[in-house]
Amino acid sequence: MSKYECKKMYLAIYLCLIAVGAFSMMARWINNINPELKILPAFLLSHITNFALCMMVLLIFGFVFICFGGKLKIITIVTTVIALIGVIYECFLPFLNTPDIWDAVFGVTGTAVAYIYLVMFKRNGLVDR
Repeated sequence: MSKYECKKMYLAIYLCLIAVGAFSMMARWINNINPELKILPAFLLSHITNFALCMMVLLIFGFVFICFGGKLKIITIVTTVIALIGVIYECFLPFLNTPDIWDAVFGVTGTAVAYIYLVMFKRNGLVDR
């Protein structure tokens, strides 16, 4: 059983952030299937998966971890690791990927959005069980 429950407002924000990430991924996949159908601008479509994946991975891990009584220090470490791995992968591993600084920026932005939410959630969004 979880140690804390989530306030409804923070649960709604969490679900909206997950929905934004899922919508972003779907928009990219739909564009790959039918290139003439563009739900988002081309610049966003080419980088949005990094934003969505980084944000959703951190959100899901962090939300569950915090609900079970986890410390914000661990969330900070995980956030830093996810952001660093994204930057290293996108900028310094040309044999696995075409180097693209914008992909790294979008990934770091996704982790930043998720981290800000998780800090606010830890401070204000929990109710003892």
